[in-house]
Amino acid sequence: MTSPDARRADRPGRLRVAGRDYVVLPVTVYRRLARLAREPHRDAVAYARESIGREIARRRRAARLSQAAVAGRAGIRVETLSRLENGRGNPTVKTIRAILRALGR
Repeated sequence: MTSPDARRADRPGRLRVAGRDYVVLPVTVYRRLARLAREPHRDAVAYARESIGREIARRRRAARLSQAAVAGRAGIRVETLSRLENGRGNPTVKTIRAILRALGR
């Protein structure tokens, strides 16, 4: 459990208030964890898939590339990339490496 002060922190770390230790989380992480707590049926594999997908999409947008451009460079289908970005795919390490190479990482 975190205190209101810990939730408002800008950087992760630890906070000691009134003799109790708290984990300090950025607001965005705290909100995501709070949402996950309301969804107890989610498992670690689903969370990992969604995290990987969010990161691929974030990096693709940062590189200002379309899904078609990244998929073409990575040698995969656009539908595959779309599924991965939406957390519905089950990527192999080889596929993720190809996508990251296509993104210039």
